[in-house]
Amino acid sequence: MGRDGDRDPGRDVDPLTSLPARPTLRRMASPVALVTGAGVRVGRAIALDLRRHGWEVAAHHRSHRPPRGLVALPADLAAPGGPEALARAFRARFGRLDLLVNSAAAFEARPLADTDAAAFDAQMDLNARAPLLLSRALAPLLRRSRGAIVNVADIGGGLVAWKGYAAYAASKAALVRITECLALELAPAVRVNAVAPGTVLWPESIPAARRRELASRIPLGRAGTPEDVAAAVRFLAGAPYVTGAILPVDGGRHLSGRGGGGVDNSG
Repeated sequence: MGRDGDRDPGRDVDPLTSLPARPTLRRMASPVALVTGAGVRVGRAIALDLRRHGWEVAAHHRSHRPPRGLVALPADLAAPGGPEALARAFRARFGRLDLLVNSAAAFEARPLADTDAAAFDAQMDLNARAPLLLSRALAPLLRRSRGAIVNVADIGGGLVAWKGYAAYAASKAALVRITECLALELAPAVRVNAVAPGTVLWPESIPAARRRELASRIPLGRAGTPEDVAAAVRFLAGAPYVTGAILPVDGGRHLSGRGGGGVDNSG
């Protein structure tokens, strides 16, 4: 009891044991997530979905500021030292981390003849190296909370090959293997999984007729939405016996075979 006779909510007593009662879920601090690429597209949808479901969200961005209600943290993850700089900025604002979502990505269609070292490195730096180094920098916080990492891969590269996307597909294939390696290395304290989106956002350059044709090839008969990906991320964040999984979020599109072109799902 407080001095005025009112109950002190932080010092409730279990009437059966006379011991301090465990705090109710309502009184516990909200879990904390860091979502990269949270200013646009799939990353934005993931950040907003987590926020709606009670998470406190740190929203990384480079050029597109995230919506209100999220804690904006700017950084260039493709730059040398970028992931480490973001980790420092996060630790300056938060004392815990329950979920890291690596969603920031670069997406570029480029035939072999136009794929030079710079083009290849640009895809690898953001899509594969940055998630690895950011995970390394934040692993101590994730271990402390027994948290989770969810990487946003792609069916292109992650599950099947795409003609004309060698550098991009290689970067997403690398991210899938990084996911599996970290799942082994960080277990049992931290679970590491990935989602592999299919067609969930249409580029404005694709006309309606072409969209209908492409959607007809998807077994579920429609394109997905960024919210479909966000729901899958949230599922993996809360699945206590799942690690090392690569979850397709593509309506079955990856079952249709190889060689198809890509649709930009980058964060």
